[in-house]
Amino acid sequence: MKLQKYMLPVFIGTNLLGQEHATFLPAVNFGFCHSVYTSMCFEAYTAGALHGDHHFRNNHSGITETQYGFGIGIFLWMPLNAGLVYKPKVEGNFSTACLRQAPAVFATSFDLCISNGFAIALKPANAHGVIYLARQMSCYLTSKQPYLLIGPKLNLKKFDAGFIDKGFQNELSFGVIIGYGINYEFHGTNFAPEISYSITSTAQNKINDSKKVMHSISLAISFF
Repeated sequence: MKLQKYMLPVFIGTNLLGQEHATFLPAVNFGFCHSVYTSMCFEAYTAGALHGDHHFRNNHSGITETQYGFGIGIFLWMPLNAGLVYKPKVEGNFSTACLRQAPAVFATSFDLCISNGFAIALKPANAHGVIYLARQMSCYLTSKQPYLLIGPKLNLKKFDAGFIDKGFQNELSFGVIIGYGINYEFHGTNFAPEISYSITSTAQNKINDSKKVMHSISLAISFF
C-alpha cells in the first residue's frame, strides 16, 4: 500500500511532463517535390571574356549563359504557428547549360540545392475551398491557403568532365529564393503548386572578372 501511494504521484507527474513536452514540439510532415526551371546569366558589359581564350558574342540581350532542367527533392513541413511554416528542402537538379560565346560551349550538370524556406500565410485557411476541374466538375477541399515563400539558398553544381577539361570549374553559389504557393488539403493529403524566383552568386567561372550571378524561375509541385 505504501509503495502504491508513492508510485501514483510519480506516474501522474510523468504523464503530465510527457504531455507538455509533446505539445511543445511542432507537428512535422515529410514530403517530396518535383520541379522544372530555367536560368539566365547576364554580363555587365556587351563584350567580355570568361577565360582569356573564350570571348562572348556581341548581342543586344547581354545574356551570357542559359540553363534549363528539372529537379526532384524532399522537404519538411513544420508549422511554427498559424501563419508561419518552416520548410527546409534538399533537391537534386539535372540540367543542361549553354555558354553563349564564340564558339558556344554546352554542358550538363548535377546540382545539389539546399534551401531553408519560410512559408508565410497570406490569408487564413479557407475551409470551403474548391478546385474547378472542368465544366460542372469540382473538387471540394478540406482547406486552401496561399502563402509567400522566402529564405536563403545554397547550390553546389558539378559539371561533366568535358566541360571541366575546357578550363571551367564546378560552382558553389549562395543566394535567396522568393516564391508564391497555394497549399491544398484534400482528405489528409496536401499538395502545393509553387512558382519561385531565385538569385544566386558564385565566385567560380567569373564573367568580366566579376562574380557570376544567375537568375532562375522555377515551377514546382509538392506533396506531403
